[in-house]
Amino acid sequence: MKRLVSLAVIAALLVAAALDTKFLSPEQAAELNPAPFSAESYAAKAFPEVAGAIKEKATDLEVLARAVAADPTAAGKQYGQDLGSGSYAFPVKVTGTVDQVDENFMLLKVSGVPDGTAVRVPVGPALSGTPVRDATGNIKFGDFAGQTDYQSVANQFKLRMQRDVLAKIDPASLKGKQVTVYGAWSTGGPPKSFVIQPVDIEARS
Repeated sequence: MKRLVSLAVIAALLVAAALDTKFLSPEQAAELNPAPFSAESYAAKAFPEVAGAIKEKATDLEVLARAVAADPTAAGKQYGQDLGSGSYAFPVKVTGTVDQVDENFMLLKVSGVPDGTAVRVPVGPALSGTPVRDATGNIKFGDFAGQTDYQSVANQFKLRMQRDVLAKIDPASLKGKQVTVYGAWSTGGPPKSFVIQPVDIEARS
């Protein structure tokens, strides 16, 4: 008799548990367990937005170079994004004549910048998505689960720059021509040296 009572109690508990259980469809379960972060998918959407923001916010290099020469910290606060430890990233626009081209850089002659200023646009291994990621302030470390995802976005931006910007031009053919470059520059390199990571390159015919 006791055994029958125990079985009845267990059965009642199972029925109650079943009634209290919410069964999820595969779609609902997926929402509760989101897919792993994809830097490639993120960059596909974010890179055009960041490139547009850089073009909108860009400071002409003539203005920026003189401001940096006078007071790098003040220039950073006025025109750039504070990256911490005295480093800044800037959205930049520069118009100049392509003086030299090799497998690594286009070297531009730019009027209006301080004497001795070197302006280069990477077209090879020196290409980097990190300044582009940082220059607008729209993408922050806290938006991601950790450093790996944050850096993966910069890496994917670099691939986008290769595909969407550099693949559409022939750098060697631009020697002697005037170009306008929109991009990003970050502090930390040699004095009077600006390596502009490009998000758009417009050549005058």
